Amino acid sequence: MSTDDLPNGWDRIEDTDQQGGQYNPQQPIQYERDALELHLQPATNAADTDQDVWQVNAIRTEGDGPEVLREEIEGRDAAIGTAREFMEAYNERHVEGDESVDDLISSF
Repeated sequence: MSTDDLPNGWDRIEDTDQQGGQYNPQQPIQYERDALELHLQPATNAADTDQDVWQVNAIRTEGDGPEVLREEIEGRDAAIGTAREFMEAYNERHVEGDESVDDLISSF
């Protein structure tokens, strides 16, 4: 998903310090809007596990820590699709609607 493909108001966070100039398909992906970040990352870093199982977390700048939106996502592309689904739901139900971020996260 390129930046042009992101739902309105969402931006990708480029973390160049973490990436070190190298391409790594397993590198975590981060998006943000308002005071909310989405972190897409491999579910585990253990060498003896499937490296292509991902999870998507929501992190609020005023929150207590990450909240898991979805776990056990098969593959990076599917994790990006899940994040996009959440972004669209956020825009429709929170930004354009009146649903709280807490309710949106818990129902997703």
